[in-house]
Amino acid sequence: MYLIIVGLGGIGKNLVRIATEDKNDVVVIDEDEKRCREIAEKYDVLTFVGDATEKSTLEEANAQRANALIATTSDDAANLMMALTAKELGTKNTIAIVNQEEHVEMFKKAYVSMLENPDMTVARHLYLSAKRPRIKDFIMIGRGKAEIFEVVVAENSRAAGKELSQLNIKKGIVVAIERNTDIILPTGDAIIEVGDLVTVFAKTKEVDDISSIFTREKIF
Repeated sequence: MYLIIVGLGGIGKNLVRIATEDKNDVVVIDEDEKRCREIAEKYDVLTFVGDATEKSTLEEANAQRANALIATTSDDAANLMMALTAKELGTKNTIAIVNQEEHVEMFKKAYVSMLENPDMTVARHLYLSAKRPRIKDFIMIGRGKAEIFEVVVAENSRAAGKELSQLNIKKGIVVAIERNTDIILPTGDAIIEVGDLVTVFAKTKEVDDISSIFTREKIF
């Protein structure tokens, strides 16, 4: 994949690392010459020092043949302008950081894929990780209304040794069970074992109750 990353803040630098490790062709644009030089010394990328809101800069970066452009700056207006200009040049997919909630609708109307307020996303993730330590990982979807989460089955839980159908989980869906190195697509007669990593989809308000089935003591 030919990928253009704009902005070399924390998100941009990590994107470069991930994209290069996955063997993509990566072009980086940033207005800071020092940042560009440092990233080029560390990774196999092509860098451009310039303003990515300008059409000429994106043309020089060959946006017309790029599979995707990801705008990661702290300036929502600039991110939107970059995305729209890249679209005009023929970039197949455009993604942008949206830092202010009030700007979300603008990006939606422009059909630009987006990640809303990454600072708030990280803060929420940290808070929920502290609040629910037994949940190993989770992804919030539907603007926080639902989650896909992973929970490890505890030895003294209600779920241990039971068939999935016996747990009577009506307000969520168990979508996978990871056991050792195997992935099990569960049916009602699947036996839940201690140490299983269970992946569940549920509305956020139901997460605590459902996760307790796998983590709390059995009720006799």
